[in-house]
Amino acid sequence: MDTRNFYKCFISSPGDCSEEREICEKVINEINNGLAKHLNVNFETFMWENNVLPDMGINGQEIIDEHITDSNYDIFIGIMKNRYGHPTKKAGSGTEHEFNDALLRKEKDPQTPQILFYFGKELIDPDTFNPEQYNKVKEFKGRVRDLGIYTDFEGVNNFEESLKSHLELFIKKKSTVNNAEEKVDQVDHILKRLELDLEESLKSYNEKSPIWIDPIISLKKEIPDSPLKNGDSKIDVESIIESPYNIIIKAPSEFGLTSLAHYMKLEAWKIGKSFIYIDSKKTKKHKIVKDIYHQIQNYFLEDSKNIDCILLDSVCLEENGIMQMIKNVCDGFEDIPIIIFNTIDNNFFLKSDEDDKVEIKRQFKPLYLLPLPQNDVRKIVVNYSRLKSLEEDDDIILGKVTKDLEILNLHRTPKNCISILRASSKIGSEYSPINRTKLLDTILNTIFDEYEIPTYHDKKPDVKDCSFVLGYLCESLLIRNNFEFSEDYFKTELRKICNENYIELDLEYLLNVLVDNSIIGRNFNLYYFKNSYWVFYFIAHRMNMSKEFLQYIYNNKKYIDYPEIIEFYTGIDRNKADALEVLNRDLDETLLSVKNKVQIPDNINPFKSISWEPDRETIEKEEAKISKNVISSGLPDEVKDKYDDKHYNQIRPYNQVINSVIRDYSFLVLMRQISATSRALRNSDFVSPKLKKELLDKIIHSWNEINKLLIVLSPLLADKGDVAFEGARFHLDEEDFDISDPDLKRLAVLLAVPTNVVKFFKDDLFSNKMGPLLIDKAENETNSLLKHELMILLISEKPQKWRETIDAYIVSLDKNSFFLSDIQSVLNFNINFKTTEVNALQALQYLSKKCIAKHLYNSNNPDMGLIKKIK
Repeated sequence: MDTRNFYKCFISSPGDCSEEREICEKVINEINNGLAKHLNVNFETFMWENNVLPDMGINGQEIIDEHITDSNYDIFIGIMKNRYGHPTKKAGSGTEHEFNDALLRKEKDPQTPQILFYFGKELIDPDTFNPEQYNKVKEFKGRVRDLGIYTDFEGVNNFEESLKSHLELFIKKKSTVNNAEEKVDQVDHILKRLELDLEESLKSYNEKSPIWIDPIISLKKEIPDSPLKNGDSKIDVESIIESPYNIIIKAPSEFGLTSLAHYMKLEAWKIGKSFIYIDSKKTKKHKIVKDIYHQIQNYFLEDSKNIDCILLDSVCLEENGIMQMIKNVCDGFEDIPIIIFNTIDNNFFLKSDEDDKVEIKRQFKPLYLLPLPQNDVRKIVVNYSRLKSLEEDDDIILGKVTKDLEILNLHRTPKNCISILRASSKIGSEYSPINRTKLLDTILNTIFDEYEIPTYHDKKPDVKDCSFVLGYLCESLLIRNNFEFSEDYFKTELRKICNENYIELDLEYLLNVLVDNSIIGRNFNLYYFKNSYWVFYFIAHRMNMSKEFLQYIYNNKKYIDYPEIIEFYTGIDRNKADALEVLNRDLDETLLSVKNKVQIPDNINPFKSISWEPDRETIEKEEAKISKNVISSGLPDEVKDKYDDKHYNQIRPYNQVINSVIRDYSFLVLMRQISATSRALRNSDFVSPKLKKELLDKIIHSWNEINKLLIVLSPLLADKGDVAFEGARFHLDEEDFDISDPDLKRLAVLLAVPTNVVKFFKDDLFSNKMGPLLIDKAENETNSLLKHELMILLISEKPQKWRETIDAYIVSLDKNSFFLSDIQSVLNFNINFKTTEVNALQALQYLSKKCIAKHLYNSNNPDMGLIKKIK
């Protein structure tokens, strides 16, 4: 084992150099965790405030001197700026006193200590400037000039650079390693290569992630339903780097396994360890041991005995021969830990007969990479926004990204976030989380623009040709109801459509583009679309091209199975009146079927008879909430993110299976139709106003069927926590309804019906361009429950003129009605958890106070005087 030499650094300065003293500790820690370990050197800091034991009875400087003498330091780091310090018995200041002692030691032994002195040039604050102190510094600097070499610095960054450079020179001088200078250059060269590898791995469609997000590595195989539970079994990646062992880290593709591998080898190098990275896709089972040795010699210039860990990336256990590859690495490097990065795309693994015979004696601990919580998504959004100088509010951008991820059924991963952010920034001011057709158009165009062509004489295929033939492929997959296909099927089907339409297309190239950019995945000898939204996107484009196929979709009501196809179809040109007419007709048929099955009267509305009768204590609590100064910030971002995480299902993106809805389940069919019809209406800016208004009436009328069912089922839902009817299943969040009294719990579940119905469908229906239509509907709706739900939607999404509409609604309500109390609760919820924009917060607070003032002071339309009484 190599001997490590320790060197103690004594840091001396007057009181105005506290920031520089902190920099000293920072630089020394960084060097200790990097270059110093490679050259068998280690530094320790010695500062009187941290290392001197307090005492009484003698002079303070004498106490410090005693400890300094005992420390026998090797390096003296002196710092001065504008203050000289207080005089001691032996010198004009403590720093001068300690410097003189260092010089006396050096006279006895010219090799020790090494004296580094730094003088800071800093802007002087006139209010704190002391000319006497400053002149003493100048005099001292003049004396030091005759004794050797000192360093001037301007600002802490310059000081940090100088100190780091000098300590690295000291390491070269003192290291016992042969050819230390050459070793330092080698360490720096390798560090730059490792940093470049990580940077390349973080790119998404040629764009780098603006920030490294620490991965969430879990000990448990079970994926928590909520991101709030991701930390329950978390293991820190630093602990793995510090003490590597045999691990297999599992995650779906696009989760950043490759980036994690490159991050680990970079961080390992910084602490003096050598991790070898090998991509299983770029080697063969019989070559891998030789390739690892080649990697060691050419990458690290090291002997294999000094390798601390092998990182085996891109491992798909279902691939033929992979088990033999792993065994060969285990046998070839028996004493070196191996970390396998295992990409999992399905819940099953297919092995060949040969793999079944492979026996691997080494045991691997399974770990699992989890999706990001919203707070990490926020970090990516904020840093990307700063990098690109985006003008839009960070919370608005975050809302768009999280909605797109959820609607497209994408995992919350850095790469997926960057993909959406990059496409949205290319779209510019027109970007909206509503027209996802344009978003996917942009992503697809980016992929084809930036993918390397095979040879210099090849031509890039036209992206519209590719979309056309892929639409045909997805049509054939949909009709046969099997979404896996062989390479032969892919090429045969597409060659046929190319020949029929006189299209020249390199199908080998097309398949490579789709596989390399994770649009298509491979499972043993079959291919599949890795994210179902690509299937729906290409189907929508096929519907736009083929009237025959469009009619097939309408006749078989395939949009019920996949509401996304109607969203992508209407998003192509936002003028698909044919879709709205078909959806209008079909929704009528389903409503009639549901009414015949359910037979609940249309006029059922228990909320009319429920009054708002809180006690004075409850009102005071609400007043206290409102009186808090949340105008500028609301609750902290972390609290808002945790709330959103609580209601986000991170398991859903793991399921990309495309299933049909059984048509006999009429209530589930109705809910899917409401979703599809809402998305189509939202995407139809240029359809006739009459048709849009008629369809919105039908959608809101359909909401009432959901209301009626939930009202009837609410006692059962409160008692059992879970209830199903006609294919639709409703689950009670027990944390939100932690009420011991069964009657009060039933009432609470009933009162939550309006907000939950809005929550079901608001993201499908709302866009800013829908604002005028929704406000018109809200103002003219005669059903009091539906009117109330529309008002909740307006508060949630805040289109133009929403405040005036809600104000008028508050005035129209009875002072003791449930509707007034519920509106006040919805306003407060948005203040606390959803809204950050200052004007919107002010409007929400004003309206919330108005609700309370109306209830307390029996005024139909409280004026500002009454409203201000609410603290």
